Amino acid sequence: MSHIDITGEIPMLNTPTVDELMSEAFAPGRDPRSSEYKQGVRAMLERKINGTTIPLPYDLGTAQADAYMAGWDEGARIWRVLQDGQQDQAE
Repeated sequence: MSHIDITGEIPMLNTPTVDELMSEAFAPGRDPRSSEYKQGVRAMLERKINGTTIPLPYDLGTAQADAYMAGWDEGARIWRVLQDGQQDQAE
């Protein structure tokens, strides 16, 4: 398996938990996503919120790795939206 290190960041104050963000992101009514995709979203949110480093659990070049990394992208978007919202509240 490949190892891609995603280094953590400093958590923000009053940040929702990873579980809360995952529940909101994958609420009923959303188009289904694979478990690998959801794992990627969770991995990125864990990195951003808790500073957790999670290795890529799939071999590069596989459909599973592609789905996982696409989930990383969504996790990063969720984080940016959260940061933007908190910055707006602080102003």
